[in-house]
Amino acid sequence: MNKKTDERTNTTNDRRRPEASGLRALFASQLRYFLRILESPKAEADACKQKPSTVTAAIETVIDGTDKRIRAIGNYKKRLRATIGIMLDYIDTAVACLPDAIRIDKNSFTHHPQINAFFVSMEDMQTIFSRSPALQHFFKHPQYRTCDEACAVMFVSRNEKSVFGKVIQDDLIVSEVRQTAINFSEHEITAASDSEDGARQGLKEYVFEHIVNYVSAHMQQIRQQQQRQIDAGQTEINITGVCNPEVYLDELINQLSSPGPLLTCEKIPLRLNKMGIKVDDNSTETVNEFIAHEFRIGQQSPRIVTLVRYPRKAMLTTRSLF
Repeated sequence: MNKKTDERTNTTNDRRRPEASGLRALFASQLRYFLRILESPKAEADACKQKPSTVTAAIETVIDGTDKRIRAIGNYKKRLRATIGIMLDYIDTAVACLPDAIRIDKNSFTHHPQINAFFVSMEDMQTIFSRSPALQHFFKHPQYRTCDEACAVMFVSRNEKSVFGKVIQDDLIVSEVRQTAINFSEHEITAASDSEDGARQGLKEYVFEHIVNYVSAHMQQIRQQQQRQIDAGQTEINITGVCNPEVYLDELINQLSSPGPLLTCEKIPLRLNKMGIKVDDNSTETVNEFIAHEFRIGQQSPRIVTLVRYPRKAMLTTRSLF
């Protein structure tokens, strides 16, 4: 194959999979950049894009969520600053990749493929949003009494399973064909705000808090394992293990210094018929075709993240919900 043929092949492949590979490439590049920064202490202070006050507040959030004894270490803020700043930058990059907020209403349920796929019916959609504590609190708050809509973050779980169904092949109905059905469930609305920027900021705080919780749980597992060693007579673990605040801080920095495994983000191309069955490009059925953005924190189950706008007038009354 000559050079021109290679170029045409590569170009074609790039066009076919831009959405599927773009985000992964972005984060791989970003992670390599962050790791280079970590290897260069001189560059740490200049690398972080966060305000110093933001990083300081995040450090205290980490300490509150892990081990408060770290505050007894005189230079704990200095030792954590670069790592926490890079983590915040990484989360910013993830959230910035999300598309603009989608207005949730009858029109979007009918015509927006993602919203149509996420909900069984208009009634189902309206009930889920109206029951959201975040939206209820927002619309009742005196500060937002003049807001006609709320911007928020919607999490949805994606579940796949194999099923057998009928398909049309060469103008014939073929039964018992293995298919992949996708179900969307566990809708959660959070980070309600009066602006899209506010919702994005709320998502960043949500992700950071859950990363801290995940790391804290992992550190607790290490501590429990080492406690069993101490109980078995290995008393030196008292000094070398995470029961020692200095060792705990070093291990905490080690855990937080690799943001990639703590927060993974992926674009999932989906093409579903109205029954939620995956269909190929050759299908003539009416389909919902869209790109789902999935976030995964640590080993938690991944969830699709979507920015939404919900009108106040669409909220059902408490009596209507029950």
